[in-house]
Amino acid sequence: MSDVIILIIVFFLMVLASAGARKHFKGEGSCCSQGSASNTVKKIDNPSFHMRLTVSGMHCASCEERVRKALDSISGAAVSYISAKRNLVILDANREISSTLVEKVIEKEGYRLDKIENR
Repeated sequence: MSDVIILIIVFFLMVLASAGARKHFKGEGSCCSQGSASNTVKKIDNPSFHMRLTVSGMHCASCEERVRKALDSISGAAVSYISAKRNLVILDANREISSTLVEKVIEKEGYRLDKIENR
């Protein structure tokens, strides 16, 4: 009898976990709060350096905002485009930015830099 109760509890927890995962990946989870986006967008005048980044792990607007804020914290750099759906970030800068620095900043936020293309 106790085995049946444990199985029922495990099944119930799995159903709840999968429902939460579905919500997260559809952009409806708790990390996907629509109100957290910043109204301030950092801009670089006449950028001379551009990087096209492929970043995995972003699933929603909150993920995009975390990556944007982290990359915008790099002196002389600003995100001009970001898309979680496309795993794409365009980073503009007024100087050359080290790919190692960009990778560290992204990984510190819990995401993975898969590819960098300098343009």
